[in-house]
Amino acid sequence: MIRHVPNLLSAFRIASVPVLLGLAWQGSLVPFLVLFAAGLASDALDGAIARRFRVETDFGARLDQWGDFALWVSFPVGALWLWPDIVRREAAYVVLALVCLLLPTAIAYVKYREVPGYHTWTAKLDSVAMAIAVPALLLFDVAWPFRLAALFLVVCAIDELGITLQLRRCHHDVPSLFHARALRRREAHPDAPAS
Repeated sequence: MIRHVPNLLSAFRIASVPVLLGLAWQGSLVPFLVLFAAGLASDALDGAIARRFRVETDFGARLDQWGDFALWVSFPVGALWLWPDIVRREAAYVVLALVCLLLPTAIAYVKYREVPGYHTWTAKLDSVAMAIAVPALLLFDVAWPFRLAALFLVVCAIDELGITLQLRRCHHDVPSLFHARALRRREAHPDAPAS
């Protein structure tokens, strides 16, 4: 049974998107925030459970990536309905964040015909930063953490684009561009000893 839990958590994130949007459209602030926080928690748990119980799969990595993507792309829409003045004021940073999330994914999809789940160190760091910055912005109108996290997404995007350019085929769980380069060397010379 435990082997299905990570995939169920990822599926939960995908299924929560229409509910999140419905709650935002209705102006239900607290339920929206609670469900979004549950989505973030499911993201933290699915990978940890998969690694702990050694039930990692390519399908699970792809589902996790789609879950993350759906949750984070739907959030600005809900935020626009719930906090229109703040979102409009921070529009340049919101657009920058969305471009940095969407562009590397779109380019990887064009190249591989699938969405990789790189789970880079930079993306993990920015997820933590955004988990702090977004509530600070929307609940307390403190903008600088969100602006810094949005700017750091440029680094995340460059890292992911570099990985996509380095690798000939789709891989999951590639922590950085340096790991991608090592992986490419191993694929080019499979008989060479590991360094």
